[in-house]
Amino acid sequence: MIDYRAIEVLYAVHELQSFEAAAKKLHITQSAVSQRIKGLEAHYGEPVLIRIQPYRLTKLGKQLIGHFKRVYLLEEDLKEEFGIAVATQHISIALNRDSIETWFLDLLEETDIFNNVILEIIADDQELTLDYLKNGLVSACLSTSEKEIARGKIHFLGNMEYVLAASPEFVKKYFPKGNNPKKNLQNAPAIKFDQKDKLHERFLEKFFDLDGKELTYHIVPSVKGFKKFALLEYGYGLIPKMDIHDELKKKQLVEIYGDKVWKIPLYWHYWDVQSKFYQKFNADIIHFVTTKLKSLQ
Repeated sequence: MIDYRAIEVLYAVHELQSFEAAAKKLHITQSAVSQRIKGLEAHYGEPVLIRIQPYRLTKLGKQLIGHFKRVYLLEEDLKEEFGIAVATQHISIALNRDSIETWFLDLLEETDIFNNVILEIIADDQELTLDYLKNGLVSACLSTSEKEIARGKIHFLGNMEYVLAASPEFVKKYFPKGNNPKKNLQNAPAIKFDQKDKLHERFLEKFFDLDGKELTYHIVPSVKGFKKFALLEYGYGLIPKMDIHDELKKKQLVEIYGDKVWKIPLYWHYWDVQSKFYQKFNADIIHFVTTKLKSLQ
């Protein structure tokens, strides 16, 4: 038998990063928290939690938490069918920062998807978000991976299009017509999100056979700040087209080499759990984002 109470304790300790806080939340003693986690480890014959702060789940611990979250969704559905008052649903999702600052904000404003939901968002690179779902740390995620995970479902949402953009004045100064594109790109100060951000470099390598590592970059780890740097003529950057739709229309920003567009495929991954609430939640997000991306093409 699976000890769901013990797994709930494990989840609370990892979420709150405290045995004491987990005990208070679950209305049990701190000793009981320790004993239930030890009981899990004795039952499975291996550790479930690395007890060095920050506390980290082992592979087994992640598997147990993932299973617990899926069972929890089904239990809430069953309560609703029996007419039992259902507590506010807890949903966690992993998104890349560009999506959080673009279509996700529109989702909040234009829909009621998150009514009666306690939401947790984990922000990370779109190539890493799927690991959070695999490890049971989120309920769904946005990813560039088209590979379906075990016991999971996947839906293609569309492409996030990125274009090189800068202010008209910046373009006049650094991108004079007739000049060699490589020379222009090398001479102009560029903008990238952080040192891990390799998107700009990959773009230049693909379209211009240029080693982007040699460029001079402003490092701006803020989606809003990134765009502001471009608007204020500090540099040029590779920006999601949907994020600068209005600025392009007003000619506050212009596309540089507009025929060169970087397309990132976006996939929504979620568990194959037959919970009515959970399936509707995912279907609503898929419909909204698919429609939004299509409207901007």
